[in-house]
Amino acid sequence: METVKDFMDDEILWISSDATATKASQEMTKNCVGSLIVKEDTFYVGFLTEGDISRKVVSKQLNPDEVTAKEIMSKEIVTVESNSSMEQAFKEMSKRKIRHIAVINKGRYVGILSIKDFATYYTNKHVKEL
Repeated sequence: METVKDFMDDEILWISSDATATKASQEMTKNCVGSLIVKEDTFYVGFLTEGDISRKVVSKQLNPDEVTAKEIMSKEIVTVESNSSMEQAFKEMSKRKIRHIAVINKGRYVGILSIKDFATYYTNKHVKEL
């Protein structure tokens, strides 16, 4: 069985809770990702996505240099265990209508799984079947 750990990005990219939406967007662009974990002191406190910036800043015509990550992040960090199946992860993401999910192993953050990772998963699955 192929698991989440086989397809996740194992780099945890984070941004400070007091960073601006502009800085968060720049970090996402620089790293070619659509989400960042939000960190305050030594704790992960939220999840920020490009969708959050679009819906909560741009569409409301707020100044992205004045809005902080903490103000627009999702406070709940939805997680999936690294040994979960890709199907389980997809069901959880679909149920919650999210495109990024944090991956944990024994309570420790170990990666991020995004909707883009499912393209790789399904491509690998179907190539093996041919």
